[in-house]
Amino acid sequence: MRLTGVILFCFLCLSGGFAKADFNSLRKKAEKGDADAQYQLAEMYAEAQGVDQDYAKASQWARKAADQGNAKAQYRLASIMYMGLNGEKLQPQGLQLFQKAKAGLELLANNNDPDAKGKLGILFARGIGVQKDLEQASKLFEEAAKAGSVKAQSDLGAAYLMGRGVERNPTTAGFWFEKAAKAGYAEAQIQYGLMKIQGTGCRQDIKIGLTWLKKASQQRHPEGAKQAKVLLERLRENPPKIGTNIDALINRAKKNELEAQWELAQRYEFGKGVEVDFSEAIKWLDAASRQGFEAAAHRLGGMFMMGYGTEKNVQRGAAYWKLAAELGHSGAQVDFAVASRQGDGVAKNLQEAYYWMLIARRGVTSEEQQEKLLVLQKIIASGLKSDEILQGLKRSREWRRPEKKKVRIHLVGAEYGDPESQFAYGQFIVNTHPVEALKWFRLAQEGKVKGAAKSADEQASKLSKAQIELVEKRVKEFKPLAP
Repeated sequence: MRLTGVILFCFLCLSGGFAKADFNSLRKKAEKGDADAQYQLAEMYAEAQGVDQDYAKASQWARKAADQGNAKAQYRLASIMYMGLNGEKLQPQGLQLFQKAKAGLELLANNNDPDAKGKLGILFARGIGVQKDLEQASKLFEEAAKAGSVKAQSDLGAAYLMGRGVERNPTTAGFWFEKAAKAGYAEAQIQYGLMKIQGTGCRQDIKIGLTWLKKASQQRHPEGAKQAKVLLERLRENPPKIGTNIDALINRAKKNELEAQWELAQRYEFGKGVEVDFSEAIKWLDAASRQGFEAAAHRLGGMFMMGYGTEKNVQRGAAYWKLAAELGHSGAQVDFAVASRQGDGVAKNLQEAYYWMLIARRGVTSEEQQEKLLVLQKIIASGLKSDEILQGLKRSREWRRPEKKKVRIHLVGAEYGDPESQFAYGQFIVNTHPVEALKWFRLAQEGKVKGAAKSADEQASKLSKAQIELVEKRVKEFKPLAP
């Protein structure tokens, strides 16, 4: 059963944190004109914390404190007016009051008031009275969450779940939802419960997920309790399905099953049925790449290029893109062509860029993509001489995707620096790519592979002086892919 749309229902609502204080004591202080006590009463009535939810009373106490200049009370009253929680929506008046509250909230936030930081974060997240700034919002949520604001913990969880202002990470989202859920926050209990049921950013645990929904359904907050009850009823009618057996999947991956390695890598990267773990994602992408799976090598290259989940390493990223390109991945061929043109992770080389762009175009069927690649090809060609263009055309016509698994495995092994694979792969391409073959023979010779020296000498005798100099240059520049 899919509940993805439901899991986001409460993101960035305009409610604020709540104060756990003795109600009678607060009321006495509030009746004597204490603005802080008045504000706390307003929060308790609005959030149904220890009392039944009553927006009329929340408005009454918030207005008293707001009239005394309490910025958090001004925010609370503004949210009730803006959303029409006490009857008619009064958005112009609410917006005006939000803007008035902003200065006071900023002053309190600068003095490390977590509740004020959380409220200010909402304004930036929604762009109410301020320029919308999701990064600033998430920063404020995090500061408030770490200081113990339960509402901010829930909002920070929602930010991580959807990747708003922060890099999406469902496991980190679950961490903050769980904290708020344990503190009794109904909305976080619902979110965390659904994540456990669906296995979002964690191992699936339907029983625990239902337990959290039941806790939310028993909360005093009417909206949260109602939502939880509706979800529980739907789940009774359509019980959630048990997902993939992760332990079995891991065992299959360990037995070198390519499909399992690829699936496991994606699950660890995006938190599907497991916690997000980039080191595990990279490990299984690497394992799949070693089996000649070009999509895994391409993805791995992208992660290193962008520093996604790992330390940025453009040289390593470009090397994986080149491997994926050689294995036949059209996307990697485009990426490596662009990298070669710009000198990202590799020496700038327009001839190499032109060569790979020509090959990439052969593997693209979409007219729209063809047009885009043709534009790039023309840009690259504008920096080349006519004979260089002709050479690129000739080379690209000779390129063939290695189809045999044995050839692909040796290609990968060669790029990873295995001398035996370098020698074997050189033998495979000796007729189609004579210059590249000599490079691999020379590298295998350095690795003291039997027969490599003889093959290298024989191959060198068939090449020109310029070609041999190019091979020597490539041998010196070669860096094997690290494990």
